[in-house]
Amino acid sequence: MLVNTIFVVLLAMSHGVFAEKMLRPKFKDIKIWSEEKLVSHKVVYDHSDPHLNFSMEVHQELHDVDIHLEVRITNKLDPMYTTTLNTTLNICRILGFANKSPVGRFVHGFIREFGNIVESCPIAKGSYFINKFWWPEDPTTAILPELEFDIIWEAYHIDASKKRTLIMNDHFTGDFTVQDVNNLKPGIFAMLPKSV
Repeated sequence: MLVNTIFVVLLAMSHGVFAEKMLRPKFKDIKIWSEEKLVSHKVVYDHSDPHLNFSMEVHQELHDVDIHLEVRITNKLDPMYTTTLNTTLNICRILGFANKSPVGRFVHGFIREFGNIVESCPIAKGSYFINKFWWPEDPTTAILPELEFDIIWEAYHIDASKKRTLIMNDHFTGDFTVQDVNNLKPGIFAMLPKSV
């Protein structure tokens, strides 16, 4: 009887019975550009794990940096339901927020676990990277509608005279689709500190 039970469990595992439904991104296209005199970078997304790798080499000290983000998310079944975001954030102010706010420290500390990230301004010459980064997942997202996304991410160097120079210009497109996964990453509540 025990042997039969073990066999059934192994058979079920091999056929993905224990897989969970999850809303995950599938990138169609990733285009990146850098102003090579100041900075070079790479963005790679691994669909099989899944995770994101980001690496950046700063060739000259960057006095200050603005990040401009444009995001468009569209319901695949009904394109009338669309969400857009268009914002510009200053990296130095964000880093200041990370040092002053408990929420900022929490998020900054979480991201820091994945590599060597920018800690202060001006941004010194050197290598910065985030390896195997994945935002926390929760299977409840599988009830959401499937989505298409279009993301434009730009970085501008601001020198001491306040002159802005485009140093990065990335464009990502793809879909959020419901998939059967057996490598679910910890949910949002798993990020919270554990009590002893």
